[in-house]
Parts: sequence; C-alpha cells; structure tokens
Amino acid sequence: MIEVHIGIDDVDAKSGGCTTHYTTIVAWELYKQGVVFTDYPNLVRLNPSIPWKTRGNGATALRLLINSEGSVEDIIGLLVTMLEEYTSDLKDPKHQPCLVVHTGSVPSVFEMLAIKALHDVIPLSLAERVLTKSPTTRIYCVKGKRGVIGALAAIGYTMRNTDYTYELLAYRLRENCGKPRCVDSESIIEIDRLYGDKMILNYDYETGRVLITPRGLDPVLLGLRGEDPVVLVEAFRHVKICEPVEYYAIYRTNQHTDSHIYPVNSICDIRPYTCISTKGIVSSKPRRHIGGHLFFELCDNVCCVTIAVYEPAKRLRDIVEQLEVGDIVEVYGCTRPPGSRHNLTVNLEKIRIITLTEVYVYKNPKCPKCGSRMKSAGRNKGFKCEKCSFRDPHATKIAVKIERKITPGWYQPPKHAFKHLMKPLERIGREKKCFDGKLIEKFIVKLPS
Repeated sequence: MIEVHIGIDDVDAKSGGCTTHYTTIVAWELYKQGVVFTDYPNLVRLNPSIPWKTRGNGATALRLLINSEGSVEDIIGLLVTMLEEYTSDLKDPKHQPCLVVHTGSVPSVFEMLAIKALHDVIPLSLAERVLTKSPTTRIYCVKGKRGVIGALAAIGYTMRNTDYTYELLAYRLRENCGKPRCVDSESIIEIDRLYGDKMILNYDYETGRVLITPRGLDPVLLGLRGEDPVVLVEAFRHVKICEPVEYYAIYRTNQHTDSHIYPVNSICDIRPYTCISTKGIVSSKPRRHIGGHLFFELCDNVCCVTIAVYEPAKRLRDIVEQLEVGDIVEVYGCTRPPGSRHNLTVNLEKIRIITLTEVYVYKNPKCPKCGSRMKSAGRNKGFKCEKCSFRDPHATKIAVKIERKITPGWYQPPKHAFKHLMKPLERIGREKKCFDGKLIEKFIVKLPS
C-alpha cells in the first residue's frame, strides 16, 4: 500500500467557491471508489494575519492508502480535472488554486514549514525550495503558485500529536449561493443544551447570534464545531434546516486550539504579520479612541508595542480599560505593521492579567478639630480648614489605596468576536494529545437531491 497525502489551497474567491467544498466533492468521489482514508479530511487554518488571504486562510489535506502507482496517477487525474472544472467560473486575480500530491510519509521539512505557516509569513520561494527536497511530491496550479504554500502546510501539519477539534461542514446547492441561509436558531440553542461542552462556539447568547452560518457567497451552509465527530453527526440531525443540503463532511482541524500563537521571549522579537504571545508591563493608561477602539502600550526592559482592542470585542475593552500603568500582563494576538499614524500593533485576542499594581489617590487631610476636609494653604504652607480656621503648616496629602475592580486571570472577548483559531477559555483542560486514526463510518455523505 502507498501512503498518499493531498494538499489543497486557494480554491476560493470573493465571488464564491470554497476550498473545503472542492475537497469534500473530491473526497466523496474517492470514498465512493473505496479508497482507504487514514484520517478525516483535514482543515488547517494558517496565519490569520496574512494580508492576501481569502476569508479564513484555510487549507485542506486528504490522507490515503493506495494500492498501486497507477491508482495514484488516476487520483491525480481526477483531482486536476475536477479542479479545472470547479475554478473555471471563479474570477479573482488573487485566486491561485494549487494541489500538492506527496507519496510516502510526511517529510520533516514539510512539518517545519507547516508550523511556521501557522504564525508567520512563508514566501513562495521557501515553499519551492522545500519542494526540491522531495522528489515524490508533485504540484498542479491554476493561475499562479501561491496556493502551494498552504497546500504544503496542510500536508505538513498532521495534528497527530497536538491538539485538534472537529467541524461538520454542510453545503448548500450552488443555485442557493448568495441567498440568506435558512437555519433555525432555536435548534442551535437546543443542540447546546443537549451536548454542552462537546460543542464549541455555535451560538452567542449575549447577542442572540447564530455562529455556525457564514455570511459570504461561498457554498457552506453551516459548520458545527465540537470535540467529538459522533456527537457532531447526532447534533446535525437536530438542526432544523429549511433548504436542501448537498453534502456534509467531518473535518479534523486546528480550529480553536491557539495553534497560531508563537511565544516570543521579548517584545523586540515581534514582527509584522505574525501571531504571538508575550508578557510585559503596561506603560500607558488604556484609552478609547474614535470608533470605540482601545489602545495601550506594553513594554519590557527594552522595547514597546501597541496593543489594540477593537470595538467588536465589547466587554473585553471594559476589562482592559481598567488596567493601570505598572500592571504585568500576557497578551495573545496577531500583528499589523506600523503605519503613518500608528506603531507596530498587536490586535488582542485574549489577555492574562498576571500582577496588578497598587493604585493610590492622594486626598487632602481632614481637620483634626471639626473633621472637615481641609484645603491647601499655599505652596509649601500646609493645609487650612475653612470651617473652623485650623491650620497645620506641616500637613500633607494622604495616600488612599484604591480597590481594583479586576483580578488576575484570563479574559477573552464575547463569542461573536472569536476568529477561527482562537481557543475559548472553556476549552482549557479539554485539549487532545494525539489522534488514533479511527474514523466513524459515514464521515462524508452526499444527500439525495
């Protein structure tokens, strides 16, 4: 048997299409033919701060066992034909779909590139150099090679010994793309009630917003996220959908794992378009600007960086706004480069307050005779009481400690503000350590039209 890994990326555009949709259609054809899958289809979310990404910057991988080299050639032919058909109507100059097909075990150089692609920028030249080290890897691209980067990374990020989650993706008929998605919100609330912590970020109770339905022109009808593929299939049966579903497929994914966050030892090491975590000291009082966005400066012993908490983060701004100069915090987020009006900035995803500094206000002393609050008698002349005329030339202001309204710990935004990779605090302790390779029987289904 021959081990085959297929990486797919950039099979989408702002006008429509979707990498997972194409992957699901291909996977269904292979599934029908009896091809052995060694893993669920993989959905790998890469660095979300890449400026030229389309939507969620996701790439996919299929991992198979094939009988012969001839079968591999047949599969490549199927992949290429279906890719050409699928992308023929997608008009976008940034759209550069690519397939990468690798036979044999995943090379370590692929794994290293994948880890870097989660949090950093990968130039196409680096991906091409990686390909030269693997004679059993072939590529096919449409309109340019940018998709090679994500396709290689999807193959390299196997998630065999790291945290992962699952997503059940259901797809609508193509003629319905562009119309409002018809999914009953009450049924999503019921799913949360039935399956509890087996589900992940499917409904935002603060805003009453369904989180499983995208808003674009792509063919995804809904995406149920959770910890267990069996539970996701059961939950899907409870979703009330008032439009036809063409396919659904279970994907194993790095969504909601914080796999994009790379710890840096110093703020000096932070670079544009990277996703990082770092610790530092609050060096400016957080302030809200026009539009409701909040900013403050975080420093270590050498360097400083601006931390931004944008308006959609809602209550997280209320927490951050209470920070004071001298507080020690740890921040998670992705960076944007400096511009004419701002410095290098970390867009905050979550924050851990480590140490709160003591804060004092200084008040005029009270009169020892009548108890009234005294007033200054003039520069270096102490204080006087206007009520009883008592004077004390040696009196000074009294330091009064302010009780802080926040406490050390982790803080996150409301659910509707979460991006694909951000790990909810509720998942801490539920992280997975390895994947055993066992699949449920019907992990991909085409429904009757």
